[in-house]
Amino acid sequence: MRLLSLELRNFRNHIEAKTALDGRNTLLLGENGSGKTNWIEAAVLLSLGRSFRGSRDREIVRKGADAFEVRGVVAGPGGVEHELTARGSMNGTREVAVDGQPLPRLTDLLGRFPTVHFSVEDVSVFGGGPAARRRFLDMALCQLEPATVASLRDYAAALKQRNRLLLESTRGPTEDDEIGVWEAILARAGLDLDRRREALTRELHRRLRELAASVDETLMPLLDYVGTEQTTAEERAERLSSMRGRDRRLGWTSEGPHRARLICRIAGRELTEGASRGYSRLYSILLRLALARVLDERLQEPPVVLLDDPESELDQRWIGPILGLIPDGSQAIVTACRTLSVMPARYESVAMESIALAASAV
Repeated sequence: MRLLSLELRNFRNHIEAKTALDGRNTLLLGENGSGKTNWIEAAVLLSLGRSFRGSRDREIVRKGADAFEVRGVVAGPGGVEHELTARGSMNGTREVAVDGQPLPRLTDLLGRFPTVHFSVEDVSVFGGGPAARRRFLDMALCQLEPATVASLRDYAAALKQRNRLLLESTRGPTEDDEIGVWEAILARAGLDLDRRREALTRELHRRLRELAASVDETLMPLLDYVGTEQTTAEERAERLSSMRGRDRRLGWTSEGPHRARLICRIAGRELTEGASRGYSRLYSILLRLALARVLDERLQEPPVVLLDDPESELDQRWIGPILGLIPDGSQAIVTACRTLSVMPARYESVAMESIALAASAV
């Protein structure tokens, strides 16, 4: 997979920007505030159909504008080119299109332009609460296994309905049969989610260990998924039924994939329990590169790898080995304030000021 060009209009601080990449490995150079992270966010938007920051369209649209547009040309297997477009506005819903044809759902974009990205926000994602870690895993699964989208949708809908009925039951009688219907869907969709998450976690953990060993043998990173114990949909439905009394008192469903934990550890420390920012950043980058290997292997199509300011707060002795871990077939786009301490010759440097036809302060 190759990103050939990217155009932004009224996206964050970019009034208008156009980058001709032609599928090359690229180092985007610019001072803080020049819009490097925003550029990465726009590229990933064409891959996932959403902001990796979790931002809404009104937060993405440049101040003073009514709408934004991101347009990219990508080349897939056999060099076949496609134009991907994403538009959003202050008041409307986001629209995505491929070769000018609108897609019925944002999720229909998944898998058309596989990417792996590391951003400055990643340290807070993996060093924060379990919800952000689960979101990383689910977005990776959506690229690898699009059927995951249906399970996520079914689970979220059933969870919302069960929680609603639990709250209503505190104000009066509620039919247990109706709750049971939603519990059956929760059990089925939840089992599918847990199985997919567990399988991907094992695969990522193996790759993560392999990559880390080539950087520093003392790192010994760990990735582990702690989900629901019940192994069949029937067992899960029975468990949910047995928990109704407690969940009614709580007012919400207390067990299931929405409460699962992803354990992230490096050099013997959990990222939330004492790991330094440097180690946390290294872990996040290595995990993204592990995902790149999995995508390459599963899809038989190397993803585009986007690394936003990877050398910041990172031991300089690690940057060379890290860049060497990017799959050979992947196009790599790296941002930095200045030339990296170790810079492979195959990267072409591009100044942010040369691609911004017009920009405003962040």
